[in-house]
Amino acid sequence: RIAAIGLQPHLHNGTAEQRAEGYRRALHRAHLAPRPEWERPVTALHRQDGARAMAELLDGGASPDAVFAFTDELALGALHLAHTRGLRVPEDLAIVGFDDIEDGRFSHPTLTTVSPDKGQIAERALQCLADRIYSPENEVPALDLTIPHRLVVRRSTVPGAPAD
Repeated sequence: RIAAIGLQPHLHNGTAEQRAEGYRRALHRAHLAPRPEWERPVTALHRQDGARAMAELLDGGASPDAVFAFTDELALGALHLAHTRGLRVPEDLAIVGFDDIEDGRFSHPTLTTVSPDKGQIAERALQCLADRIYSPENEVPALDLTIPHRLVVRRSTVPGAPAD
């Protein structure tokens, strides 16, 4: 039973939509059916939005084993709400974020996260900018890029995992 926090149905073709697609594909590969009531939308990607979405899940009767938050900020909000409700992370509920922000290394417990290759992101962004600046009449086609990433396992999913 894995819930997702961070859907943004009012935006299309953004990272939230891609992460929702990845979440659903991962469920499918694990032979788990997606449950729309366990997919919580947010209006913004701040900690208070993660806490609000986590409260909505729990208040709606959901008792997930894990939560995948589409950003670390949302995950930290969900983690805070879980603590205020007396849930032990990861014993009662595992939480995973995305972005590998520094605060996740200092949360309690430390936050498991998907870490994108930030150097590659910066390099590709600068290359795209240079292509646009130096191309005749700024005619540069849109790109669909996949940036390498890795799972950083910390204590929000595995008791005793490295804290960093």
